Amino acid sequence: MLVLALALATQTPQVFFGNLHSHTSYSDGSSVPEAAYTHARDVARVDFLAITEHNHPQAQGRLRTDPTLYNGPHSASLRSAAQRFTEAGRFVALYGQEFSTIGSGNHGNVFEVPALIDPADVPNGDWSRLLTSWIPAHRDDDGREALILLNHPSISDSDNDVEYGRDDFAGFDAWRDALDARAELINIINGPSHQPTFNPGSASEGEFRRYLNLGFHLAPTADQDNHLENWGNAADTRTGVIATELTRAAILEALRERRVYATEDRNLRIIGRVNGQLMGTRITGAQLPANGAALSITVDIADDDEPAVGYRVQVFADDIGGIEEAEVVATATRDGDGTVTISTVTYSGGAQYLYLKITQLADDQDARARAWTAPVWLEPGGPSVAGAQLTLTVDEQAERAMITNIGTAPVNLRRFALVSTVGANQRFTFPDNNNITLAPGQAITVTSGPGAPNTLPQTIRWTTARIWSNDGDPGELYDAAGNLVARTP
Repeated sequence: MLVLALALATQTPQVFFGNLHSHTSYSDGSSVPEAAYTHARDVARVDFLAITEHNHPQAQGRLRTDPTLYNGPHSASLRSAAQRFTEAGRFVALYGQEFSTIGSGNHGNVFEVPALIDPADVPNGDWSRLLTSWIPAHRDDDGREALILLNHPSISDSDNDVEYGRDDFAGFDAWRDALDARAELINIINGPSHQPTFNPGSASEGEFRRYLNLGFHLAPTADQDNHLENWGNAADTRTGVIATELTRAAILEALRERRVYATEDRNLRIIGRVNGQLMGTRITGAQLPANGAALSITVDIADDDEPAVGYRVQVFADDIGGIEEAEVVATATRDGDGTVTISTVTYSGGAQYLYLKITQLADDQDARARAWTAPVWLEPGGPSVAGAQLTLTVDEQAERAMITNIGTAPVNLRRFALVSTVGANQRFTFPDNNNITLAPGQAITVTSGPGAPNTLPQTIRWTTARIWSNDGDPGELYDAAGNLVARTP
């Protein structure tokens, strides 16, 4: 989102650590949400915890007989506890539900939606109905479509024929498009789950690369899937989130924008960039480098416990949709905290992605903690539908900006941002829940200033204040990922 991208560009990004997958006795875990949030905050000392109870009737737990324990108005409900324990600057308590079963398409966490997924509406494992029907109809507490995390990939089936509902759609493209439009995160490390040991599960790095290769836009998480009373400190694994501040809104927005990495070290801070863009960004349009241009890759690394430890940084890259998975295309090392810079990777054109793997170089091989960042995607076609192309014109005197689709495919303007680039740098963001779609050849006018709305078709009033100056004020249009897609001539 442009607002977040601009904020992170003007403020110092911060790293916050937490766990996006845990349970209580409300499904098949231990104790109650209040105890879980208290433990995560005061004992594990993580910045955020998500409790994600199983929604399906096969799971044992108190939700089977009392669904109000999920969303009821009383203080004992999961939703109420999350709201009560969230305190800006101290701790963010998230809530959600874990959909499906392993054998029916694997699990996925659906966050912050007050409605419990009823198996009568969405049969267990019916990912098609979840993605195309239930999610659009049941908004989260902010009125947005739910944030989704794909849990422990590859567990359900060695051939992946049913995972995350692949068998519920007419074909591969329909499945990928529906899932990619809804899911932002994928679990790369899970556990120890029901086990009291301090050892997390093995990293599913190959599955992470496989889903990237299939064309998904997902950031990796390292979560503990706590079922015992060890929420947040069952292991040293953490999900790192890069945000401007420790608030519910900032954490959720960073998760949506994939400003996320998975780490086996409990406090290893990593902030990676490609051409100045944070990992997790989809680079397209005017921000794409020229074919053959060298990419500027930087990663800031800090570990308060081990400030002098060495690091190996590997860059994995691949074409989207290729047969082979990503391979290492560059490696750099560093002793101690600081910044690693890599300038030997070039953009060869086409749709590509790259991510970073950081390994601590401890003397004990088994003690070498690893971390995996979200990718950066380089996409000439951009996040819009193939064949889409937009132009932007501004009439400063009339306080009107017109967006026109001159391409061959429709474009939905959800979360696009229109910016006046001089003066106060005003911006208007199309609502997350809007249904404004421009067909080929169609235009929409965004007006500002006082007076009655004009009568042009498809008109939105931005504000009653005058936005466009009368001295050639340029304008810019950004897509939902914060990429520049059009500007005034």
